[in-house]
Amino acid sequence: MSSLSILHLLLLLLALHAPQAQGLPLRTSRTPYSSLMEEIMDDLKKITPSPEGSLNSDEKNILANKSLLQANLKAFMTFATDTFGNDSKIMKNLKEFQPVLPTATPTEDSILIEDSNLGDFRMKLEEYLATIRAAAETI
Repeated sequence: MSSLSILHLLLLLLALHAPQAQGLPLRTSRTPYSSLMEEIMDDLKKITPSPEGSLNSDEKNILANKSLLQANLKAFMTFATDTFGNDSKIMKNLKEFQPVLPTATPTEDSILIEDSNLGDFRMKLEEYLATIRAAAETI
C-alpha cells in the first residue's frame, strides 16, 4: 500500500471521528440589540398614543443620517428623561445604545421632537430604531 493511500485512509478516519460543530450560525437574522429595540417598541405602544400623520422627508433624512446617530440618541434620551424620568425602562434601554453607536461629529442639527408630544416622540423613535437596525444588519 502506498503512503498516499494510507494518508487518504487516515484523513477519512479522522473526518469520521471529528466532532461536528454545534452552535449558532455566524450570522443570524437578529441584530445584537434587537431585543432592546423590541422592548422599547413594546413600551412605546403601551404608554404613547399612536402617531398621527407621518414624517416629512427632512425628518426622515435626519433620522437616517449615520453621522447623527449619537446626536439623535441624545435628543431621544433628553425627551425620555423629561417625560418618563431617568429611571424609566425606555430611558435605560436607550442608554444601552450609547457605547455602540458611532461618535461622528455631526454637521447638521439633530432631530427635533415636539415638546410633550408623545405621538411625535414615538413616530420618530420608531424610524430611528429602524435606521439602527438597518445599520447593524450591514455590519
